[in-house]
Amino acid sequence: MTPSADRTCVACRRSIERDDSLRFVLGPDGGPAIDWSRTLGGRGAWCCWSRTCIEAAPRKLARAFQCAVSAPGGDWPLAQVRDRSVRRQRELLGLASRAGELKAGRHMVERFLRRGWPRYLVRSSDCHDRDTTEWSSRAASQGLDLLTSALDSESLGSALGRPGPRSIVALGPGPLSGALSVELKRQATLI
Repeated sequence: MTPSADRTCVACRRSIERDDSLRFVLGPDGGPAIDWSRTLGGRGAWCCWSRTCIEAAPRKLARAFQCAVSAPGGDWPLAQVRDRSVRRQRELLGLASRAGELKAGRHMVERFLRRGWPRYLVRSSDCHDRDTTEWSSRAASQGLDLLTSALDSESLGSALGRPGPRSIVALGPGPLSGALSVELKRQATLI
């Protein structure tokens, strides 16, 4: 076990890595909040990146904080986690594109696939079923994962700063594309 694996998920009670988990803290008003940076002071409660654990977390926080906790209503924290994932995907897509770690558009992706450049392929959430099947097959033939973004093709094109829709992008080597692939994999567990 690595030194950072000393956290326990409040819901499933499994040991989790600090850098791959959500941290909850109590605010000044006594209500729980997500500590996205995992650096706020005070006692924290940790949670896996799984839908079932995130949904169960509000009911488990009283035990973790050893006091009565009134969680916000509705779909909290799942809705907040999903919103954050969408914002983070937009941000990372734009940065990776500007850094040259991402290639967009069918013909560009095909060209770079032939060169063996991509580490992952990413499809838009509204990518046509026929295209999804085709890209899935092409990704598998290259030993790549086909990840799904929460963004539709118009939003994907907009995040890249390019006019028009984009339904497929290729992520190459680099720290931004690596961070984006982690975010996309996390988002897949929230569906």
